[in-house]
Amino acid sequence: MRKEQHENAEVAARALDETFTAYRVSIERVKLFKYLGRTLRYDNSDTQATRDNLWKARRVWGRLSRVMRAENASPWVCDLFYKATVQAVLLFGSETWNVTLTMWRGLDGFHVRAARWMTRMMPVKGSDSIWSYPAMEEVLEKAGVHTIEHYIQVRRQTIAAFIVNRPIFELCQEGERKRERDKT
Repeated sequence: MRKEQHENAEVAARALDETFTAYRVSIERVKLFKYLGRTLRYDNSDTQATRDNLWKARRVWGRLSRVMRAENASPWVCDLFYKATVQAVLLFGSETWNVTLTMWRGLDGFHVRAARWMTRMMPVKGSDSIWSYPAMEEVLEKAGVHTIEHYIQVRRQTIAAFIVNRPIFELCQEGERKRERDKT
């Protein structure tokens, strides 16, 4: 893992030596910028995008969980709301992420904590001051959710299927025909 991080850092450092121009004017280099609501970095690291999504998802889950607790919602109902709203925020853009171990841990941690909350299977502090956590697999199963990795893979497969099955050649031909019709 460390070797891979070191190699990535070297590649990023070499990339910083390059100068880009447009119409013979040097283009300013920035380290971070937002594009369509997603933070992009100069070194192609998705860590900041993941952090941003986790922050937003925590806020959404905090608001939703208060309402669901007040309404005494069942784990099944909580699961539906979690998948429909919180997970959409959490995994926005994940189809293209290069997920590191640290990113997996953050995403998994949030996901499992939410599943524990839905099922009321919270950690318990023993008399010896040692915390006892329920098994992750058991919590996820009772909550009716899969691992966060599963959801990211499903999103990636959906995008890949769309790209593979999209009739791009036919769309290009139709575009040419449309331009010819517009000229006449």
